Amino acid sequence: MPTDYRRNNGPESSVSYQLHTKTFLLGYEEKLKLLLNENDVRKDGRKIKDARKIFIKSGIVTKAKGSAYIEVGTTKVIVSVFDPREIPKQTKYSIHGELFCDFKFSPFACRHRRALQADNEEKSLAQAMKRALEPAICRHEFPNFQVDIFANVLEDNGSALSAAITAAGLAVANAGIPMFDILTAATVGILDDKILMDPSREEEELCQSSCCPHEHGVITLARMSTHEQISEIRQTGNIRMKTLQEAIKCLMEANKIIVPIVQQTLLERVSKFIENKTDP
Repeated sequence: MPTDYRRNNGPESSVSYQLHTKTFLLGYEEKLKLLLNENDVRKDGRKIKDARKIFIKSGIVTKAKGSAYIEVGTTKVIVSVFDPREIPKQTKYSIHGELFCDFKFSPFACRHRRALQADNEEKSLAQAMKRALEPAICRHEFPNFQVDIFANVLEDNGSALSAAITAAGLAVANAGIPMFDILTAATVGILDDKILMDPSREEEELCQSSCCPHEHGVITLARMSTHEQISEIRQTGNIRMKTLQEAIKCLMEANKIIVPIVQQTLLERVSKFIENKTDP
């Protein structure tokens, strides 16, 4: 792997600072008490069914055909979409256009510094984002062509995949690529019998920990609002079918709350474009 000469790397004998924190050696029950008290109030003051505030804006990358920036709490993701181009090394004619999705964490986005090359987690998240976008985009409008979509996580504090999918749907619409519907996504974490809406990074790590003796996991759901269709469900962990059904209901309601925010952002962008065209 090539060396990153743009910043000073630590010595090879160094260890992570997390090894010296008070919470590193705590057990599952002790970490759970830190993140969720007896009244089901989380560390950041939210209740288990409360989501974080969302800020979203489109058209911020000038060199891209379409782009979007989203903040979900302190999770920050930027997505860029580029013009359709011919599918490289394509020998057969394709009736439907292809999507190339790239999901990348910035080196400084996580507590552990990420490598320059994409790892297995980033490749898996890129495939999940592609599966979520394919049903929402009119791929028959650009046969034998490919649309490139790049998602870059600037800061990861949980629910990065759902934030990227929501921003990607807005960026594709901002690029003028035909779509069947607005695409949004939301994430929940499962801890025992509790469903945590929009989990933070610490909550996600606890939900995915194998130390949990009961149900645990993370579920991300992408949904098209007008058609009321689910385009993607990504689930990790050990979850019963009954809990999964309850989580899906919560995710459907969370997506309904996000839709007006995306619609308002698109409306403002179109209104601004029309005003610039009509100005003498």
